[in-house]
Amino acid sequence: MNKQRILIVGAEKGLGLGLSQAYLKKGWDVFATYLPDADIASLIALEKGYPGSLATGEIDVTDVCHIGPLIARLGAWQFDIIFLVAGIYGPLHQSVLQASDAEFQQIMMTNAFGPARLARHLLPFLKPAGTLVFMSSHRGSIASNTEPGIGLELYRASKVALNMLARCIYMDLMQGEHTVLSIHPGWVATAMGTLDGAVEAEIDVNTSVNGMVEVIELHRNDRKHLFLDYENNTWPW
Repeated sequence: MNKQRILIVGAEKGLGLGLSQAYLKKGWDVFATYLPDADIASLIALEKGYPGSLATGEIDVTDVCHIGPLIARLGAWQFDIIFLVAGIYGPLHQSVLQASDAEFQQIMMTNAFGPARLARHLLPFLKPAGTLVFMSSHRGSIASNTEPGIGLELYRASKVALNMLARCIYMDLMQGEHTVLSIHPGWVATAMGTLDGAVEAEIDVNTSVNGMVEVIELHRNDRKHLFLDYENNTWPW
């Protein structure tokens, strides 16, 4: 029996690294990507712990020049799941009034356009009944934005855009057997989730990762586009 395979984009740390470890423990083959200048010591350690089950490659989703080399590196791989994890918080001020053009461009390229563009290029590597997963956020729910004074305009806008781009991909796939999932991981104790230790998160990485793995397994044959969180709650668009 062929092993199941997952591609995780943005796996050198945090949730991406945790997801890589979780799927390796489940007996899957994992292809994990990392930023070109990233510290990949943790990935190397995983590779040694699961010989023959973990492959790696580099990509910055904001740089179109990196897509071709990654596709070449993937070769004949076919995946049951492709999970685009990569994302950033953006500038601390999170204000449209304060943001420079460069700050807005960076967060939109990293959180929305870059992942969606890469996903389009990766579709040939997704099995006919495969599942495409995007790391979204409850902050990307327009209907749930009932928090005056909280702000987070730039981050919210990037995740709303990602959700829409994910829906556009799904609409092009919906005549087949594919599933598209947009998942909120919870407020997790990662470098991004704690703003490098400045604030306290609600859950740890393992809680988030284990929850997301279960939710994906529950829904990866639904042939729908769903907006869910790590506890399997449905979020309004």
